[in-house]
Amino acid sequence: MLRRHPDPVVTRTGAALFGILIALGAAALVVPFLPEGDEFHEGDVAPRALVAANDRQYVSEAFTEEARAAAAAAVDPATAPLPTLRGDQLALLASLFEKATEIRGQEGLSADERLAALAEVPGSEGLGVAIRSTLLSLNAANFEDLHATAAEGVSVILASPVLSEDQGSRIEAYLLVEDVPSFTNGEGALRELLETFVVANVEIDDEATAVRQDEARAAVDPVIVTYSAGQVLVAEGQPLDAALIEALLETGVIEEGFDFGDLGAGFLIAGSLGVALGVYLYRLQPFAQPAERPVLMTLVAVLGTLLAVRLALPALLPDDEARFYPYAIPVAAAAIVVASVSAPRFGAVVAIGVALFAGFIATTTPDLAGAEFTSTLEPLELVMAYAAGGLAGAAAIQRTERLGRFAFAGLAVGVATGAVLLAFWFLTEQRSTASLGWLSAAAALTGAGTAVLGLSVHVLLSMALGVTTRMQLMELAQSGHPLLLRLQDQAPGTYHHSMMVGTLAEQAANRVGADALLVRAGAYYHDIGKLQQPQYFIENNIERGASAHDGLPPEESARLIQQHVTGGIDLARKSRLPAIVRDFIPQHHGTRLVTYFYRQASADGEVDPETFRYPGPRPQEKEHAIVMLADSCEAIVRASQPDTNEDMDELVNAVFAERLAEGQLDECDITMRELQDVAASFRATLRAVYHPRIEYPAAVGVEVSDAAGS
Repeated sequence: MLRRHPDPVVTRTGAALFGILIALGAAALVVPFLPEGDEFHEGDVAPRALVAANDRQYVSEAFTEEARAAAAAAVDPATAPLPTLRGDQLALLASLFEKATEIRGQEGLSADERLAALAEVPGSEGLGVAIRSTLLSLNAANFEDLHATAAEGVSVILASPVLSEDQGSRIEAYLLVEDVPSFTNGEGALRELLETFVVANVEIDDEATAVRQDEARAAVDPVIVTYSAGQVLVAEGQPLDAALIEALLETGVIEEGFDFGDLGAGFLIAGSLGVALGVYLYRLQPFAQPAERPVLMTLVAVLGTLLAVRLALPALLPDDEARFYPYAIPVAAAAIVVASVSAPRFGAVVAIGVALFAGFIATTTPDLAGAEFTSTLEPLELVMAYAAGGLAGAAAIQRTERLGRFAFAGLAVGVATGAVLLAFWFLTEQRSTASLGWLSAAAALTGAGTAVLGLSVHVLLSMALGVTTRMQLMELAQSGHPLLLRLQDQAPGTYHHSMMVGTLAEQAANRVGADALLVRAGAYYHDIGKLQQPQYFIENNIERGASAHDGLPPEESARLIQQHVTGGIDLARKSRLPAIVRDFIPQHHGTRLVTYFYRQASADGEVDPETFRYPGPRPQEKEHAIVMLADSCEAIVRASQPDTNEDMDELVNAVFAERLAEGQLDECDITMRELQDVAASFRATLRAVYHPRIEYPAAVGVEVSDAAGS
């Protein structure tokens, strides 16, 4: 009895796990778990004019802190006087002039010796050569006048508190109002003496000053600012300071910190995407066995595309100049990659899901403040352009046996994307003709990018994950494959049989909607195990009537025949044939008996049929069943060499009836109607191949003589 409802290729658990991974990966792209790039820092330049998103009145911490800092800076520092310093400096000044008087009165000293002696006097360390020369060369009246005015200046200035930073200004103020010596450069000489002997006579009290500054800061009222929605906060190119960044945050232009609303929205949308793709994966069952690696390939393609969108869109939005940069992103590559390893309908589901989630990313998580859409229609335009491109690409990539299919898919993506963009262009009020050039360029770029990226990802992921692609099957189905060349050389009869089985099975698969390419590849390699001992298979015997089984017991002969299955699996693994092709080797015989030798052994007495049975399993897919039936029909028709088409049809029908009776087709999803179509296809193909030929009469004399003369 045929099984009409086979077990799903992707189980509920597998589909649920796929959906969960999609949801988690998508959530990571929209939920701000880590600090995002939408933070500004002082000194950054605004990328565009930024306007307030909301009405807002608030206490400005930045302005308040600025006012408090100014109040604290205006506070005079607290000081503590040094009461003895004034007398000490006057005494030091008097000592200098006293020593200068002694040096002036000494005889026999040169000018340099006098200067050197004066330089040794305490208090003269800060005096230059000029003032020391002046002290030694002045006449007595001017000398006493300089002493008196310097002493008076030091005394007057140090009579009030002097800070170190105030020293210069206090001296200049004194010189403006007081008399200075009347001799030439007397003011300069007095200034230099004052600069040397007028020093700070108070100490800064840091603790008391800090208390004064705190009191001044506390006395400043908080600064309240008000902004209206739409008000320009920052001009394009304007450097940002703390107050402007605060205004951007307060008015909703940028966000700071963790928002649980964003968390909830991100998880809901990401979860919806995961549930949708997981449910459709289970319901559509778009993958053939084994499905684990193609499903993983789909997972990587979807999340990789969404990650690319997350990284690229913030840099491309807003599209103020209508350059259509966001539409050049090859988002449709995800749908193309998925459709290339699954049914196109699942690629279409992926196209819609990726487009919708890309739109969510674009509208909720920009990396730049103010990176908003320029019109209310733009989010819809973005989603529709991405969806249309993905749907067109998924439909165009249905069969990927040729590299040209990716180019065709890219063309379809470009045309579909361009059509959507053109439709929205008609909806705009400006309808700038210059925009049409950019529109066309974006459509062309997304088409070309989708073709190149889709092919690259398809090849790289299939190689990395071990996914058997259509192009790999196409390569295996070429007669120049090394394994087939070896089969042709070492087992020519088996090679011819395999080619015939491939022809039969491929025609039948096309008729019932099975995977004809997979069937052809499976048929070509189903008997490669015969390479180990080709002489034990009748189709490889050149001499008619002779057999390598002559003299062997039936059990040994059956064992040798069975070995072409186990040996074929080993050889296929060593030759790195894909698993979906290797599966044809054990399943093309299923669990049937090696009939010829079983019947031969049974004629001599009762035998255990399990000794003569192939290991199986039975065909699991309709493709395996088609190859099994093609193998048997080709072999029996070639061996029987029926005289009429009716006899050939009876042989084919008998094979089908026998396989059904044996239960060999019970574990695959082929239907009775499909079996009827397969049988009809076999009959038509076998009639064309094994049609009767006319028997030519013997050559006549003229033909013989002509041949001899040539």
